[in-house]
Amino acid sequence: MDVNSLDIAFKMTPGPGGELADMVIDTSPIRRKWQDVPYANQSKAQMLDIYLPEQGDGPFPVLIFVHGGAYIFGNKRDSQFLHAIGGIKHGYAVVSVEYRLATEAQFPYPLFDVKAAIRFLRAHAKEYMLDPDRFALSGDSAGGFYTALAAATQDIPGYEDKTQGNAEYSSKVQCAVTWYGCFDFLKMIPEGEEKPETQAAGPAFPDVRAMLLGAPPKQISGLVYFTNAVNFITDKLPPMLIQHGDGDMIVPVSQAFELYDKITEVCGPERAELEIFKGWNHGGVCLDWYEQKNQTHVYEFLDKHLKK
Repeated sequence: MDVNSLDIAFKMTPGPGGELADMVIDTSPIRRKWQDVPYANQSKAQMLDIYLPEQGDGPFPVLIFVHGGAYIFGNKRDSQFLHAIGGIKHGYAVVSVEYRLATEAQFPYPLFDVKAAIRFLRAHAKEYMLDPDRFALSGDSAGGFYTALAAATQDIPGYEDKTQGNAEYSSKVQCAVTWYGCFDFLKMIPEGEEKPETQAAGPAFPDVRAMLLGAPPKQISGLVYFTNAVNFITDKLPPMLIQHGDGDMIVPVSQAFELYDKITEVCGPERAELEIFKGWNHGGVCLDWYEQKNQTHVYEFLDKHLKK
């Protein structure tokens, strides 16, 4: 697979229960890196990896990636990281963030983790040759959910836990990219149906939204309001690129339209870009997401906002 001319290798490792296998990127060919760096101390999951371009002393603009996995699985080095690792060939420092999954901590703690990671990176920017004024946040699927919500709530103190460290530093980002993210839990189920869309992943797949929130969304609709990035869009939102496939069987493409429409309504058409790919399914099912043909536009967007 060609990902921005990187020589990508994979290895198979046992899944969380030992019965599945995760496709993990072999990052050993990348010379300049720091791996398993703790950004907080409340959980072993609170670690991140940092990868630098082969040449240059920085400070580099930073692409921060938040993996997906239906809120209950995935990790910072699995195949989803193909969305972002090519950034080192485009002059970006690339960071992959691990966070607490819903099997360990329910919402909002995983969101707190993402923001704690951003604060850590800004606090230690000089040490890792990062430019603290040029941060982009990105994520796919569940990671797209956290990305959009982190960007929308970056001026709201209640949406981060500064006891995790580096409280004097900001968790703001200068732009954001979401791939096939879910934003509105209450609209994930078509009217009149009881099974969540995630059943498309298999008949035994759990209602991961209930696992993340502690109850099915329709039973706690008042609380679910606070999980939806659409409800917190203001004119302070950083520029956002939203990508989705209209053949997505896991997260309806309507989620992307809802977020885009709200951003353009509040902030104007220049604040968001929406790209819908005809026939593309969810990431992990559709491998087109990781190919060069899609990566080009992503880096054009990032360059526009981080390399002026």
